[in-house]
Amino acid sequence: MHAFSILMESMEHKESESKPVGRIVSIDALRGLDMLLLCGGAVVLRLLLEWQGGDTVPPWLMQQFGHAEWGGDFTCWDLVMPLFIFITGASMPFAFAKYRQRGGERWRLGTLWRVLRRVVLLFVLGMLVQGNLACARPEHMHLFCNTLQAIAEGYLIAAVVLMFCGWRGQLICCVTCMAAYWALLRFVPYNGQPGGLFEPGNNLAIYIDHYLQGHWQDGTPYSWILTALSFGALTLMGCLSGALTAARRGWRAVAGLGCAGLSCLGAALLLEHDTPLIKHIYTTTCVLWSGGWCMLLLALFHLLFDCCGKWAAHLAFPLQVVGCNAMLAYLLSEVHGPHGHNLWWGVAHPLVYGLAGLAEQPAAAFVHAALSLLLLWLFLYFLYRHRAFLRV
Repeated sequence: MHAFSILMESMEHKESESKPVGRIVSIDALRGLDMLLLCGGAVVLRLLLEWQGGDTVPPWLMQQFGHAEWGGDFTCWDLVMPLFIFITGASMPFAFAKYRQRGGERWRLGTLWRVLRRVVLLFVLGMLVQGNLACARPEHMHLFCNTLQAIAEGYLIAAVVLMFCGWRGQLICCVTCMAAYWALLRFVPYNGQPGGLFEPGNNLAIYIDHYLQGHWQDGTPYSWILTALSFGALTLMGCLSGALTAARRGWRAVAGLGCAGLSCLGAALLLEHDTPLIKHIYTTTCVLWSGGWCMLLLALFHLLFDCCGKWAAHLAFPLQVVGCNAMLAYLLSEVHGPHGHNLWWGVAHPLVYGLAGLAEQPAAAFVHAALSLLLLWLFLYFLYRHRAFLRV
C-alpha cells in the first residue's frame, strides 16, 4: 500500500503541472522488446536453442516459448499479450497530458473523439488480423478474436477514467474492475450452472461470449466481452505505473514500481487459493500476476535505461526503433496473406532464403528467422530515421 501511496502522490503532482510530459526511454524500450519477441524474436531464440542445445535443452525452458494449457503454469510467452496491454496504459498519461494542455477548457470533448476513433480502428484491425475480415464472408468472420481488441476495450475504460477521475479514482476503478470480475465469475450462476466454474468452455465469461456473439464467436476458449473488466484493470495498472515513472523518475520510481509489482504478485498467490490463474479468461489472479511482472519489468528497464546515464539510454535504441513503430511491426508480422504466411514473410523470404539454404538444418531455420527479423528492424529503422510512424 505504501507503493500505491507514492504512486498517488506522483499522479497528483503531475496533474498540477502545466507542462506536458516528455517521452521516457524505458517505456518505448519495453514496448519494443515486447513487439520484437512477438514479431519473430521469440522464434529466433527458440531456434537458436534447438540448434545449439538439441535434446539437451530442458523441457521447462522450451515450454516458455508457448502458451500454457488451461490452468497450467504461466509461461514467458503468456506475458507478451498482457505486457502489450500494460504498456498501452503506461503511455496514456503522456498523451493525455498533451491533450489536456492543447485542448483548453473543452479538452475532454476533443479527447473523447480521439479515443473513440482509436477504439474503432483497433477493433477493425483486430478483425483484419485474426477475424477473417478480409475474406468478406460474414459466416467466417469473428468479432472478438485478437489482442488489439483487448487493447481497445482496456483503452476505452482507462481513457474514460483518466478524463474524469484523479489518481484516487484511477486506483479505485482499477481495484473495482478486478473485484467486480472476480465476484461475477465466482458467484453468478448462468444457464442452469452454479457460479464459480472455471472449466474450459464452461464458465460465465465464455458463456456470455457465446450468448452475445453467436456464430461470430471465434470458437476458442478465450473470452472477451465480460473480460473487458480485466483488460481495463490491466490498462489502468499501466496508467498508474506510467504516471509514477514520469513523476518520480529515478530510484524512487524504481522502488515504487518494484514494491507495487511484488505486492501484486503476493496478492495473486493468495487469491490463487480461491480463483485459479487462467489466462484464457483473464481471471483476477491472472491480472494481478501478469500486472505484477509488467511493473517489475518496467522498473528494471527504468533502472537500466533511465537511471544509468545517457550511455545506457543509447543501448535501448534498437528496442526504441521497434517500440516507436510497434503497431506497424505487429501488423506486418500478424496479418496473413493467401498462402498462410504473414505479410513480412512475403517481403523477406525471397531475400533471405538463398542465404539460409547455405546452412544445414537446424541452422538453416535459425538463419532464415534471424535474417528476416534483421530486415524488419532495418525497415523500421529507415522509417524511424525519416520520422514516419503508424499512429492508430
